Amino acid sequence: EQISLVENVLNPCLSSFTCDLDGDGVNETEDDVIYILSLSTVLKEVNSSAPRVREAIVTELGQLGCAAGEEECTSATAADTLNQLFESTDEQFGGSYEIPSQNTIDLVVGEMYEDDGTSTPGLDKLARDVCTTGYGDVRADSYKNECGSPDYILDKAIMAVALSDEIDAKTFIAETQAMLEEMEEREIFCDDENGDGIADSKPCNWKDENEGLNLQMVLTGPVPITNAVTEFSFKLFWEIFPLAIVLVAGGLFVFHSDILQTGITGIRPIQGMKVVIIAGLPTLCAVFWTLGLIGATNYEVTMTVIIVGPILLALGVSYGLHITNRYAEEGGTKSEKMKASLSSTGKAVFLSAVTTVIGFISLVFTPMAPIQTVGIALSTGIVIVYILTMFMVPNLTLILDLRKPKHPPLKAFEHLVNVPVKHNKAVIGVFVLVILISATVGQANVEENIDLLGMAPEYEPSVQKMKQYSSDFDAGQIGMVLIHAKVTGDTNDQDTGNDDPAENLKRIDQLEAKLNTVNNASAVSIVFLMKSTGIAPTVSGTQLYQFINNTPLPDDIKETASLLLNREVTADASFWDLLTQPDNYGLPGTTQSQIFLLDVFYASITDETREIFINSEFDRTLIYVDMPFIPVAETASGVEAINQHTDTFTSVDGGGAEHLTGVAATAIEVNELIVGSQWTSLGFAIILTLITLAVVFRDIQYSFWTTAPVIATVALQWLVMWQLDVSLSLVTVMIGSILVGVGVDFSIHISNRIRELGGGINAIKSAAIGTGMSLFEAAIVTSLGMLTAYKIPIPEIKPFITVILILLWVAAASALILLPAIFVTLEKMGIGSVQGTTGMARKLGLIKTNRKEVDVLDAAIVKDVKDVW
Repeated sequence: EQISLVENVLNPCLSSFTCDLDGDGVNETEDDVIYILSLSTVLKEVNSSAPRVREAIVTELGQLGCAAGEEECTSATAADTLNQLFESTDEQFGGSYEIPSQNTIDLVVGEMYEDDGTSTPGLDKLARDVCTTGYGDVRADSYKNECGSPDYILDKAIMAVALSDEIDAKTFIAETQAMLEEMEEREIFCDDENGDGIADSKPCNWKDENEGLNLQMVLTGPVPITNAVTEFSFKLFWEIFPLAIVLVAGGLFVFHSDILQTGITGIRPIQGMKVVIIAGLPTLCAVFWTLGLIGATNYEVTMTVIIVGPILLALGVSYGLHITNRYAEEGGTKSEKMKASLSSTGKAVFLSAVTTVIGFISLVFTPMAPIQTVGIALSTGIVIVYILTMFMVPNLTLILDLRKPKHPPLKAFEHLVNVPVKHNKAVIGVFVLVILISATVGQANVEENIDLLGMAPEYEPSVQKMKQYSSDFDAGQIGMVLIHAKVTGDTNDQDTGNDDPAENLKRIDQLEAKLNTVNNASAVSIVFLMKSTGIAPTVSGTQLYQFINNTPLPDDIKETASLLLNREVTADASFWDLLTQPDNYGLPGTTQSQIFLLDVFYASITDETREIFINSEFDRTLIYVDMPFIPVAETASGVEAINQHTDTFTSVDGGGAEHLTGVAATAIEVNELIVGSQWTSLGFAIILTLITLAVVFRDIQYSFWTTAPVIATVALQWLVMWQLDVSLSLVTVMIGSILVGVGVDFSIHISNRIRELGGGINAIKSAAIGTGMSLFEAAIVTSLGMLTAYKIPIPEIKPFITVILILLWVAAASALILLPAIFVTLEKMGIGSVQGTTGMARKLGLIKTNRKEVDVLDAAIVKDVKDVW
């Protein structure tokens, strides 16, 4: 009854979006519910079917008495008059659209069990016996994880609510949640200690475990989960982003307050704060600009957008650092120093921004809106960071009068760079070996598992209940099989395809039975309602039999109608029993008799309930197929088996069954598209990066060597994912493109400096040592910004961040170790790391490097110049 009360509030207008509940013709009530399917609705349909069965029989008989093409005739008018006469007895003999007595409930539910005592798939969709009755408070956390064992009493049920696509989901969810909370607290009379069917006067409510109903209703499903994701995204952003600001600012302060170089005694806090403001403020503004543009352009806000803030913050500060580092290195007046800094570093920062945008924008090739939004947001953010950096950093640097002393690089980087210089072939060999292992064994062992619930906040009640629903009901991934078959008929028209609808329904029932044999799948069709709905007309008597005998009808129709009205014959029979076993009930079993019986059945249920399964033309019907949230491989196997069964279906009129559609089938398609698009987006990022570097460096080979460490890092993602047991998901497919965007900066730092110095082993060593500390700082600050993403309570995000962080350091190590090893190998082979006459001239000292015109990314280290970091 409580479930029915909730349904009446949500869906007051049956079979319509508007209705006049008051009957005054003035105040119309509206609802946004297409239909509700639950055990409650089935019980109400059965309880109220008797008057509709009577009305359907009389109306159908009246229409059959009319000539072809006539809607109004003597028999039809007589049928209307007779129905009006019988309406007065409906309240006395028939049921209304409400929950029946417990005895009737037991009888109806009892029909939903097989002869061996197992529940039918239809009942399994609506209610389950999961827990021990009276085990404990249904709201307790312990109850959610352990509630005893089945005891043959149904204790969990679902209410499937289909909503109009024009509904304001946020408003509907808020109103429904408020209604459920109000009903939880409402006092009702629910005890019946003396068993007289009348509730006692002692009040109770849903919540009281001992004296109440111990009842709980929780909203879940795609609409509540989507709403929760959107609401939670905004809330979580303000919890995570401020922490990212603090961590990144702290990292910048430590690196630029000289505490690492001079210790605590030589700390320069004001200098550190100046660098935090100069490098951090433009980036912070850029993040807010980016998120504002996302909102202004109505891009979908999902949980993945939360990571945009930390990533942009971590990457963006490096652009300002490049300019300030070079400014501190230069000599002269403030104006001269800034001009020299911008002329030398400005182009390099532009190149870094372009290659980063290339990596991020490649995500638009992924056929998933949330991932595309991340790609657009990150690439747009980098463009905004670059623009604001070029406008704000010079001005902030001059206003704050930044002055930084010079310090020599740490000895650790000299020792590290000596490894690829002295053992270049061994370094390359180790990287090649590990890459081969990753590309073969690693890739083969990485599972493809698109977990849709893994992208939702795991602590939200709607998400938790969906997982529980998936486990308890073996459902959650709702799907439909569309069948082209006529399920009502007319033997008097020219269409021979609708002459045997009963046979079509039998074939649908056979297909439904086959689908229920598929592992992890449960199917239900209109046949379920036919098996649940009985024949119990509310009237009989002389008037009705006279009407049947006086109406010009075929004999088998008269015989069928007379038997339907005989309550002694049809008392325990369902419509399906009469349709498939006519001999057991003395029915003619002819096609005309079956068509008449089906017309009565369709008229005996509400339009809303009938159209859950059948369209208004009665030529298409749905089989609903549910699957739990299971790994994609198992889902794919189930979907394939279902599709094989649907291929075997053929209706009497030559129609067939479509392949499964819905959540499970879509997940399979998304999985295949994502795997394919991953290579497309990654290939686009790498190729366009190569072209960009080739144009800037004017050397195709040099651009390839510069990109090689990034390609190696991307190739190692399979090894990392395999070892960490991370499956390919909706977010891990972004790893490759993000690494290209982030990692290419590391290589550009070194290769650009080597090119400036003209090549040679000494230049390679000098550039790597001089850039090492800058790479270390960039990796630390980027890691600090991304660490905050661990606070996002989404199962799929955490392994994604772990893999990104590991590969981020692999990218830095590749740039600092693999790239010098490649260039040293080229030098030892006599090929040279820098091609062309200009490079050779610089190497021979014939061309002097103009420090103010060279395109470099950070301070150079030559024998007489010390790095500024």
